[in-house]
Amino acid sequence: MPDPTSGGPGPRIRFHHPATSWMDALPLGNGRLGAMVHAGRARDRIALNVDTLWSGGPRSHGVTDGPATLAEVRRLLLDERDPAAAGVASKRLQGPNSEAFQPLGDLLVDLAPTGGDCRRELDLTRAVATARTGATVRTAFCSAPDDVLVVRLRGEIPLDVTVTLRHPHAEGWATCPDPVTVAAGGRVPAHVSPPHPDRSEPVVYTPGEGMCFGYAVRVLARPGTVTVDGDTLRVTGTREATLLVAAETAYRGWDRVPHDDRRRLLDAVTATLDAATAVGPDRLAARHEADHRALFDRVHLDLAGDPALDAVPTDERLARVRSGHADPGLAATLFAYGRYLLIAASRPGSQPATLQGVWCEDVQPAWSSNHTVNINLQMTYWAAETTNLPECHRPLLDMVDELAVSGTRTARSLYDCAGWTAHHNVDLWRTSWPVGEGRDDPMWAMWPMGGVWLTLHLVDHAVFAGDDDLLAGRAWPLLRGLAAFFLDFLTPERTGRLVSCPSTSPENTYRDSAGREVSVDVMTTMDVWLLRDLFRATLAAADLVARVGGDPTARADGDLVRRVRAARDRLPEPVVGPDGRLCEWSAPVTEVDPGHRHLSHLYGLCPGSAVDPVDTPAWSAAARRSLRARLDAGGGSTGWSRAWTVGLWARLGDGVAAGDGLRELLAHYTAPNLLNLQPPATFQIDGTLGATAAIAELLVQSHNGRLRLLPALPPAWPDGTVRGLRARGPVLVDLAWRDGRPTSATFTAAHDRTILLALPPGVPGPSSVHVRAHVPTTLAFPG
Repeated sequence: MPDPTSGGPGPRIRFHHPATSWMDALPLGNGRLGAMVHAGRARDRIALNVDTLWSGGPRSHGVTDGPATLAEVRRLLLDERDPAAAGVASKRLQGPNSEAFQPLGDLLVDLAPTGGDCRRELDLTRAVATARTGATVRTAFCSAPDDVLVVRLRGEIPLDVTVTLRHPHAEGWATCPDPVTVAAGGRVPAHVSPPHPDRSEPVVYTPGEGMCFGYAVRVLARPGTVTVDGDTLRVTGTREATLLVAAETAYRGWDRVPHDDRRRLLDAVTATLDAATAVGPDRLAARHEADHRALFDRVHLDLAGDPALDAVPTDERLARVRSGHADPGLAATLFAYGRYLLIAASRPGSQPATLQGVWCEDVQPAWSSNHTVNINLQMTYWAAETTNLPECHRPLLDMVDELAVSGTRTARSLYDCAGWTAHHNVDLWRTSWPVGEGRDDPMWAMWPMGGVWLTLHLVDHAVFAGDDDLLAGRAWPLLRGLAAFFLDFLTPERTGRLVSCPSTSPENTYRDSAGREVSVDVMTTMDVWLLRDLFRATLAAADLVARVGGDPTARADGDLVRRVRAARDRLPEPVVGPDGRLCEWSAPVTEVDPGHRHLSHLYGLCPGSAVDPVDTPAWSAAARRSLRARLDAGGGSTGWSRAWTVGLWARLGDGVAAGDGLRELLAHYTAPNLLNLQPPATFQIDGTLGATAAIAELLVQSHNGRLRLLPALPPAWPDGTVRGLRARGPVLVDLAWRDGRPTSATFTAAHDRTILLALPPGVPGPSSVHVRAHVPTTLAFPG
């Protein structure tokens, strides 16, 4: 039997030992289904998730007297200059905490021991996890075309296999709809609080409440005998068995109570299994690989590392990086892994990726495994456009449409403002209010900017696609609603400027004039950047609507456009302190945590584009000083934070610092399976995906009207090639370089266009290139 773990072309994550924990298991997914494969022992555990399995159900914020509370908070900030009292008062605006993403359960596969060493790998090109132990080989993949998890077991000698379904939830049930299938299900909690120490009943199961679910496994054996014993299937005397797993939840929509029909769930999973059975194992594998590769193969990065390292287990390669060895090939694998994870966790029609993608093993997961929209969810999708996966962006954009409906209710009832808004936590039920239940510090919750940042993703999606219809048709109503909210929410302060009040810089605090630790302010720097971007995008979309048509009400909404122009001109400027740093707050203050993990005041540099070394050198210098000071004080101390710093250095054109940041990310904030770590050992997906986005920015940037080639190449990557990166327009870019200098670049545009180029210093070449639609145009650079 050939060894499928012996190597081959394409990036892989590999181990030479069985899986011992979540952080060395291998993730599979099709956007809707997630599977974390723990293999290599006598019992393989495959932990299962489905994207719509969450605790709770539709609800409202339940806050009373919101407008009066807002007025009091503003009085305390603007008139009394008492941010501590304002922070206490703002807690009365907090509604319920978000609900939690839930584990589905486990598929347990027991195999009689066959001896031998364990070899495991995840082939990123094929999206197949493989484990070989002795004479037994297990392969697994999660099919998007057929919506099933497929596990194939092969043995050089006859196998005896036991297959069981287990889940941790209440009201469980199990049944055998046919002689080769076991189905199980249950009900998740009616409520799960975040894992805060002051919650006395963090997980609440209530009879008749909470989402119902069902899942099933079917065994196809050739040859062999399959028997059923309760909730267990036993297979004897087979050389090849295929397990098919399907799952369904009772979800009916973000604003509808889930149904309560077990038969409906069972019929749905059975129908999916019947359809997959008719396709057959070999065609299932072929259809899966073709579907995955249609997305994954669009981009390829080669950083010309030592090819001998490709056969070294990934955990050992990470150990080498920690000991100071360079490994460009591992950085290329990390880049590919981020694209793989986005394909696996976010497909058209699925829910957006959570903090943990579509993989979660805890009933009470860290941070509820929700959508945290003050950086983490956005970072998860930064690579969608640049690495040519715009389809994978769609679940996030669909969520924004739904969030705008919820956020309209929040805007009116909580603030008495028109339009819509959203705060920092979102869940399946589209929470849009400040969470915290009146008990949490406002630094977590008092941040009505989430809708702005998320909608700017839709604007970027349209700009990358060169799709004016999308901008005028879909983005405009969302922008108009956000602009209407902030035209009402902004308030004049004594100088006549319009300010957001109250305002926070996400999750950070400072010392006020009395030395107290506080978190509320008047118009933090991040608010300035986001509102500038919102008003700019709103005016651009309004101009486009006026020129090309679209929503008739949009063409008639001239008053809103005039008000946006006037408000834009009254926004404050970001503040640069006496030490030359870009201030995080409305004025220079004493920082409580100079090395804080969030870098919110640098949003204007990355992912925004208001700060640019060419266009705004003074702001760029101030941002550089701020970033350097934050890192020197211990910042970048989580995987996602460190990934953000790499993106910031990329925008500053500093390949040396960016390379140092990537090395730190791999050495200290990356698990053995290359997933992002929130120290000491909590899994988040955003850092891995953020690193992928940052690596793309080191090679190609296309903001502010210029296409920049190798703007921040790390010295450890002197030679390399990349194919298929995506610039705004859209323009596909293939690039080769040697000794740190580009040797060739090929551009393929969707429309005829002239591209303005920015080349690395000292590289001769044209300042622009004209490209005809769909005709690759290649530039060669002198050596």
